Amino acid sequence: MPDQQRWRQPVTRVAAAGGPNWRVFEPVRAALRAASIPLIERPLRDSDGSIPREIAEADVLISGAAVIDDAVLDQLRNVRFLMRPYVGYDDINVDAVTRHGIVFANVPDAFIEEVANHTLALILAGNRKLLQTDMFVRAGRWSAGESNRAASRPIRRLSSLTLGFVGFGNIARLVVERARPFGFHMLASDPYVSDDVASAMGVTLLPLDQLLGQSDIVSLHVFLNPDTRHLMDARRLSLMKPDAYLVNTSRGPVVDEQALVEALEAGRLGGAGLDVFEVEPAPADSPLLGLPNVILTSHIASYSEEGDVAHQARTVELLMQVARGGLPERKVVVNKDLYDQLAGQMQTARV
Repeated sequence: MPDQQRWRQPVTRVAAAGGPNWRVFEPVRAALRAASIPLIERPLRDSDGSIPREIAEADVLISGAAVIDDAVLDQLRNVRFLMRPYVGYDDINVDAVTRHGIVFANVPDAFIEEVANHTLALILAGNRKLLQTDMFVRAGRWSAGESNRAASRPIRRLSSLTLGFVGFGNIARLVVERARPFGFHMLASDPYVSDDVASAMGVTLLPLDQLLGQSDIVSLHVFLNPDTRHLMDARRLSLMKPDAYLVNTSRGPVVDEQALVEALEAGRLGGAGLDVFEVEPAPADSPLLGLPNVILTSHIASYSEEGDVAHQARTVELLMQVARGGLPERKVVVNKDLYDQLAGQMQTARV
C-alpha cells in the first residue's frame, strides 16, 4: 500500500543517482535550486554495493543507467517517487517498486515525433535501396557503364505493400499518420489495444504470427520486458516473407540478433533497419556491420535539438509536480494501480 503520510509531507531532498557516468540535466538542477530543494548527486551505489545514506533518505529519486531491484529498494527508507528521466525502464523491477509503495514514472512522450520520423526514414530508405545505390555510385560502377538500376532491384511501389506494427502505442500511431499518404495497407498487433482504436486509424489488428506472415515491412514498437525480450526470435523471423524488411527503433534485445543475422545471410529476409542493438555501442566485429542490406544508426531515433529541449523541459515539469507537493500526471506513471490507490486515499482524506 502507498504511504499517503509521506505524500503529505513537503519534498525536502531529491537525489539524482544512477550509473557511474550518468548525470541529470542542468535544467533539473536549476529548477530545484529555484525551489530551494537540495539535490544530491552521486552514484546510486557505493563501492560495496550499499546505497549512500543521503540517497536512502531522499524523498524523490531520479535514476538513470542503473538497476533498481529489491536489493536497492530495501535500502530506500524515505523515497516516495522514483523517476526514470527517459523512456526505457527494463532495468527497473516495477513489481518490486510497487511492493515498496513507491510511485514510478518515466518520460515517455517528449520525443515521440523524432522516433516516428526516424522509423519512417528507415522504412523509406530500405524500400528505395538508398544505402546500396549510394555505395554503387560511389564505387564508380555507374560511371563504369553498369545499369543505373543494377544495385537497386527490386524496388516495390509503397502503395502495394503491407506495413505491420508490432506494438501500437504513441510512436506507432504517429508513424501511421506519416505513412498513410504513401498508400500502405497497415496492420498492427498489440494485446492492449482494441479493434475500435486501430480501425479508427485505418489499421487492422491481427495476432502477431499472422501479422508477420502478411507484412512486407515489420516495424517494432514495444517496451523491453521479459515477455518481449527476443520477441523476434528465429521462429518468428521465419514467419516473415523472404523479401520482407524489419525495422527496430524500440529496444535492441527485442530482436534475437544472431537469428536475424542468420536469416539475412541465408536470404530468408530482405533487409533490416536498426537503430538499437542487443549490445550498445554495436561491437566493431558485429556481423551486422558487414551486411549490405542492413541500415544501421547509432540509437539516435529520439534525437533532435528541439527534442532534447522538450525532453528536458518535460522532465522538469513532471518532477516539479511532485516537488511542489502533488502527484505527477497519471499518464506517465507506470504502476498506475498503486497511483490510483494513493490518489483515492488522498481524495478521501480531503473530504
